[in-house]
Amino acid sequence: MQVSVWKSWFHRIKLSGRTDRMFSVESSPAIPEDIREVIEQFFRTYHHFKGARQFQTDTFIKEVFYATKQDPKDQRSIEEMEAYIQRKNVHRLRLKSYVIDEYLRIGEKVCMIGVTREFSNAHRNRVLYFIIQEDGVWRFHHIVRSLHGKILEKFQVKEQMGFVVGDDKVALLFLTHADSADATSFILGDYVHMEGFLEVEQEVSGQLFYRVVRMNRVH
Repeated sequence: MQVSVWKSWFHRIKLSGRTDRMFSVESSPAIPEDIREVIEQFFRTYHHFKGARQFQTDTFIKEVFYATKQDPKDQRSIEEMEAYIQRKNVHRLRLKSYVIDEYLRIGEKVCMIGVTREFSNAHRNRVLYFIIQEDGVWRFHHIVRSLHGKILEKFQVKEQMGFVVGDDKVALLFLTHADSADATSFILGDYVHMEGFLEVEQEVSGQLFYRVVRMNRVH
């Protein structure tokens, strides 16, 4: 999904008191109430992954599972994936607070939020979430992760253009449509900021890849 125009609103959400208490939400007219309530419920159950099942699509669960497991050959059921993630969550850092710093309505049934998350060790990161409406219910559908790095390889696979981005320590494979502006605008050696979600519906040469959402040159 490629979007060329982005608009930001600010919607701050804070965790009050102990980490097991309810999130307090400041009212904001930018995000519709039905979507805001789903976001609040999702983060309220952040440490109990299975507790947010009604707010997650199967695709979202698969993305989190394969990003955690790193084994595309593991073909567990959705319920088994949920259980695995739940066990892993016990050992993860606790989410201390989060701030929604970007909101975009992409279509009638698709929106995107940008979230800066702070964890119990003061570590902070930023992700994008795509939220879609299914059967009248809003659900988290994609989690988009970011990477800064150099374009190490560029190649075409049928109708898609591939980019290997990273450094000598870590590198990830990103794909976008060969006719997109990103495919023609970036060359080997460019230092870029990549944002993409893990594609769990198809593979390239037996490995998973990230679908490009946004790609920007870093000067």
